Amino acid sequence: MKIYFLFAMIISNCLAQLDPPRILHGIFSDSNTTQVYYGSLNFDTENFDIFNSLNINDIGNPRQLPIQLSYTIATPGSIDLLSNVTSSVVCPESYPQIEKMIRDSLSNVSGHINVTIYEAKIVQSIEQVKWKNLIARSSPSYYLYVNATLQLPFVCISGSPCIDEIQTALEKTPLTDLALNTANGFIYTQVEKPTVQGLKPINPQANYIGLIVGIVLAVVSILVLAAVATYFIIQKRKILKLNKQFHGDFNLPIDRKYLKKKHNYGGKVSSYKLDETNPFHSPFARFVKDWMGPRKGGFEIETIEIVENRDKFNHFRQQIEIVESRQTQSVFLPVFDEETNPKERQKVLKRLDGLFKQVTHSRKANIVRVWHGCNKQLLPELLGEGFASLGQLDDGWFGKGMYFSSSAEYASRYCPKNEDACLIMCYVLVLNPFPVIYDDAPEDVKPKQFRFYGRGNHRTFQCHYIPVSGKEPTMDFRPPLEGVDHADYDELVVFESANILPQIVVHLKTPGPLSPEIQPIPAFIDASIPSKRKDCSQNHPSFDQHRFIASPAKNQFEMNMINVSVGNRGANDDFDHRRQEDDDFDRRWQVDRRRQYDRDDDNDF
Repeated sequence: MKIYFLFAMIISNCLAQLDPPRILHGIFSDSNTTQVYYGSLNFDTENFDIFNSLNINDIGNPRQLPIQLSYTIATPGSIDLLSNVTSSVVCPESYPQIEKMIRDSLSNVSGHINVTIYEAKIVQSIEQVKWKNLIARSSPSYYLYVNATLQLPFVCISGSPCIDEIQTALEKTPLTDLALNTANGFIYTQVEKPTVQGLKPINPQANYIGLIVGIVLAVVSILVLAAVATYFIIQKRKILKLNKQFHGDFNLPIDRKYLKKKHNYGGKVSSYKLDETNPFHSPFARFVKDWMGPRKGGFEIETIEIVENRDKFNHFRQQIEIVESRQTQSVFLPVFDEETNPKERQKVLKRLDGLFKQVTHSRKANIVRVWHGCNKQLLPELLGEGFASLGQLDDGWFGKGMYFSSSAEYASRYCPKNEDACLIMCYVLVLNPFPVIYDDAPEDVKPKQFRFYGRGNHRTFQCHYIPVSGKEPTMDFRPPLEGVDHADYDELVVFESANILPQIVVHLKTPGPLSPEIQPIPAFIDASIPSKRKDCSQNHPSFDQHRFIASPAKNQFEMNMINVSVGNRGANDDFDHRRQEDDDFDRRWQVDRRRQYDRDDDNDF
């Protein structure tokens, strides 16, 4: 207060030097003690001019701090409240004792602190205590609650050091004797060390720790979300990049949103049944029928399924890059200098080139669309694990591998003659194929004497391609003596399962040979043919009962087949004469399908 008056006197002296004599500057007050005025008094004119007014609280009036104190009662045995009484109010005549105790505890802070008590009471709290016999009993405890206001002779705002000094001083209140007049009678007790509320948090460190923990968790959450978002963005870009790099018929031909997924062949394989009444399915179903070619035997298609194994699909993509990297290596280039009839072998490769052109894709590797006839009971293994097991079923006429054909008609000859007959359409990567001609399997020798019977791939050739003739009324299909121009069908022997990607399964109603006039008449018979088949896959020896019997002692049958059919056959094939009214619709469907390749596929990995 003295500082403010000293400051006012300095201002008065400064202004008095500027004004004429007989004018007094000063601070004045009236009967309203909360308001003071600053002005000047002119003794010549007896005029009093007020320049400004101030509230006394703004220039040093004691500030009021509301507090709540909960004093610990050191002698709880001196208090005996009824069990149904939770508190006993302290009468106002006992307030001076409590006020004095508070002032004494704050004497080190200031000797001019006034205390005003609004409420004081003895409060009973019940604590549960468990004894050794596990019987819970209640033990009463008491504390003195005081609601008061501190009137300070100085300004003390929240957060300033004086708040800490006041709270520390109150919390160190020494043991004090009190004689309190309460609603339940006089109580003589001792109190000390209260818990202070109202000045600052009881445990500010805990709040800071909570704040720090919250900030740390928030930062960690943001970092985790950012990392997850970055991962998905990177994967999204990889998928988009792969989709641009791998356009082709080997991709899923119809958008997934138009397909109903099932798992008919194990958890790894997704299958989608085509509905020919669905406008999104019917165009592709017609393409599949065109790829199958003519159905001369009168068999009927029951259902068509799209199948997808994501692991095999991604592996097939990787295999495309491997094949492309080997195409320019000299070791994988075809060399026929040491082979017989190289001109005829080149004609065989030219026929195979025609099959490459029937598959649309954006890669440099050569891919063919082929068929395999089998028993549908084998589908879970073939679609889930791959075709590698087929190469172990028998030795094979043209190599011990996995057999396919570009003709669905030819492939259907190796289906079982029951409701389990089905055809699998696959895409196969072809690298450095070896052309097999009549010289390698002449008609005057047994199959076991064929050049590649029971052998693996020839030298560095990755597969064998064999045009075969099926005009004779027998299952003895060999390269024709007249040359490749007289071959009605073909066989493709694949030695690496990773080069095979199944896409379509066609279930047949009436299986069996598509040409009813052709009957199994073995050319070389050394023993009787068993009456029952062990299996229905083209690569299983039991299918050789239509071919040749190599050894009656071993009951071994030769040549198994994996077949596949491709669309545009020769000019004389009936299925090449499509209806003109369907051509425009099919072309539009192909354009829409190519656009689909550019769409993002979130399930590529």
